[in-house]
Amino acid sequence: MIHQKQIEGLLQKQELTDYKWIDPKEIVVAQWVRVKCYFGCSDYGLGSCPPNTPSVNECERFFKEYKNALIIKLYKFADKDAYPSDWSREMTHKLLGLERAIFLMNHPKVFLLNQTCCTLCSDCSGNRLDCHDKRNARPSPESFAVDVYQTVQKVGMEINVVANNPGDMNRIAILLIE
Repeated sequence: MIHQKQIEGLLQKQELTDYKWIDPKEIVVAQWVRVKCYFGCSDYGLGSCPPNTPSVNECERFFKEYKNALIIKLYKFADKDAYPSDWSREMTHKLLGLERAIFLMNHPKVFLLNQTCCTLCSDCSGNRLDCHDKRNARPSPESFAVDVYQTVQKVGMEINVVANNPGDMNRIAILLIE
């Protein structure tokens, strides 16, 4: 049995107030997302990013093993050319703490798709095998081929491309629970 009210209390405690419970079957997985990682993302090849992640088909199968998930939306006014790494690291630690607390509530399958590519270490080893923090490194939704825009819009949440720089940046985390 999922402890929805207790989990919502944990979210409030972490000041993660913009979230939505979803059926993981609503997560849209698409090949184009992986191609955008390959051609266009400077983090491609790093520890928790492709090609160090399952194939697109394996990601799609993975989501089918879950019955409950949370989409957690984070906001930050930021300059696209100066990514707010300290803020991102703080959010990652909050999300990892939430994942751990849910695990301890007897939800052993809980798994976080982090709101960004892993930013835990300032000196990334550049590959999964030599990762300095394997225990806490988590992939982003995009590295698991999630079409974040379509998924978020499909469940009735709003998300926009950052059109102005600096501007309001939305970051999306997905917490798979059971």
